[in-house]
Amino acid sequence: MKLLPKMMRLQSGRGAQSAFTMIEIALALAVIGFALVAIIGVLPIGMSVQKDNREETIISFDANFLMDTLRNGARGQDNLTNYVLSITNYSYGFDAQSNYIAGSAVTAFYTPTNYSLDSVTINNSPFLTNGANIVGLLLTPRFELKLTDNSFRSNYTTADFRAFSSSAVDQGTNQASKDFAFSYRLNPQLITFSEYDASWTNFNQVTPPITPEEKAAREAYFNRVKNLRWINSEIRLRFEWPLLQGGKVGNGRQVFRTTASGAVTNIPTSGQVPVLRFIQPQIYSPPPA
Repeated sequence: MKLLPKMMRLQSGRGAQSAFTMIEIALALAVIGFALVAIIGVLPIGMSVQKDNREETIISFDANFLMDTLRNGARGQDNLTNYVLSITNYSYGFDAQSNYIAGSAVTAFYTPTNYSLDSVTINNSPFLTNGANIVGLLLTPRFELKLTDNSFRSNYTTADFRAFSSSAVDQGTNQASKDFAFSYRLNPQLITFSEYDASWTNFNQVTPPITPEEKAAREAYFNRVKNLRWINSEIRLRFEWPLLQGGKVGNGRQVFRTTASGAVTNIPTSGQVPVLRFIQPQIYSPPPA
């Protein structure tokens, strides 16, 4: 039997198993290191996107809840007292020519523990003790017109809330849960119907004089506008988040808008608290003249 050469025997036996060289190992480590650097670089971006999506989802759920509550004039949502942090209303007076009336600015500040008017504590007692008071303050009209002299007040309301739809960890009643919960600032605006041709609401002492038929048409148009202003409103909810230390807010912004049908009723309160407003969808008739 003829024996194979020694080199051929080594290549055909177990001794012929190959291995990675040092150069190949170095190249493999370089590829793995490059991939890890890329993954680590993308990871914070992915976590930030996930956080933004979560916050936007929470804002959308809370906006739907608040919008339904406001447009229906709900008065039994007492669970709002567990989430409201504060409500502030800045009010300014203007004359018929839209000039600011000096000394007419009024600032009202409400918290679950007390409320104040222009930094003066009123009776050292809470006001945000039920859902009706909270909803009534959030529905403060953006503009309040005084028909006697055409002067008006401009209101700017803000409310700081702890999210209703956040995780169960944020829903705790202890102070630690409240401090670390996701919070946002809400700017609600109630604006009555205003899309109409103002020139067509003038039917008395028109120059040049108009015909009786046109006067009747303008008067009918004026009555229609008056009724629409009474029963049609627009609700705008502007969200800013997250709520930071020192009363500042982050870069999150989103606005929700809807129309509301029904009369806006005014319910006076005792003391120096402003009038509460509620939309009542079941009322469509204008107030008596």
